[in-house]
Amino acid sequence: MRDAAPPPDDPRATVLNRLREFRTEGIVDDVSVRIWGTFVAAPDGEADDPESLAGERVAAFQRWAERNGHSLEPAFEWCERSSLVSAAGSDVIRLPLQCLAVYEGDRLAGVFPCSTPEGTNTVGDCLERLKTGDAIGDPTVE
Repeated sequence: MRDAAPPPDDPRATVLNRLREFRTEGIVDDVSVRIWGTFVAAPDGEADDPESLAGERVAAFQRWAERNGHSLEPAFEWCERSSLVSAAGSDVIRLPLQCLAVYEGDRLAGVFPCSTPEGTNTVGDCLERLKTGDAIGDPTVE
C-alpha cells in the first residue's frame, strides 16, 4: 500500500478490512501490510538494490508477470524521473496505491493488479477469487 494507513472512507481501508475478515474466516492464513512510497528505483537487470524491500518486491512481481505472460502495467508505471541535482534522469516505477500479492507457502502465486491479453485484473478481482476459492495463480481463470 502506498502511504500511511488510509482514512476510514478510503477504498484501501475497505480492502484491508475484507482481508482481515478473510483471515478471521480462515479463507487466508495471514495478511501482512507493507507501506511504500510513490516511486521505487527500477531494477537495472543486474542486481536488485538490497536496501529496498519495495524494489525487491517489485522485481519479484515483474519476474512473476513475465513468467506468466502478464504485465504489471499500467498499475506499475515505468518512467524516468529527473531531479534538480542531476541533469540525467533515473528510471523509476510509479507504484499503485494498493497491490495484493498472493503467496502459496513461499511461492508468489499472483499479483493484483496485473494485465493479461484479456484485460486488467484488479485488487477487487483478487478479493472475489479469494472469497470464492477460485485459483489465484492464473488471473485469466474465470
